[in-house]
Amino acid sequence: MIARPLLAPAEPQRARGWRAARNASAARRVRQRRLRYRLIGRTLVLVGMATVVVLAYLALMANITRLHYEIGNAKRVRAQLASATARNDDEIARLTARDRLSAIAMRLGMREADSITVVSLPPPRHRVERPAHGVAFLSSMAGWFK
Repeated sequence: MIARPLLAPAEPQRARGWRAARNASAARRVRQRRLRYRLIGRTLVLVGMATVVVLAYLALMANITRLHYEIGNAKRVRAQLASATARNDDEIARLTARDRLSAIAMRLGMREADSITVVSLPPPRHRVERPAHGVAFLSSMAGWFK
């Protein structure tokens, strides 16, 4: 291979005259308008991105505030339930007190039993019922749908 120098591209001929000047000024105006709109577009995109970031931050803060509110409500309900449980335990202890039960029994005319009779029952027999004609088809399929 022989290295040959590359020819430089020919420079385009510039038009001269009043039409060329008018076309050049029109092209300059178009270029300036595009640059102006490009700057406005970039500014709008930047403002939009900043707005999205601020809205995301506000959404997260609102979520945190809601969670704190729910935690406060849950603590309040828990305290109410704990006090209600304590009151109920006291009421149960009061109602099941032996002195109170014996006083109620005496008012009703009840007394201590003289003798206690214990009856033992035989254990129940496990009776397996078998179908008269083989296995029930639908009941055997019931396990498939669980």
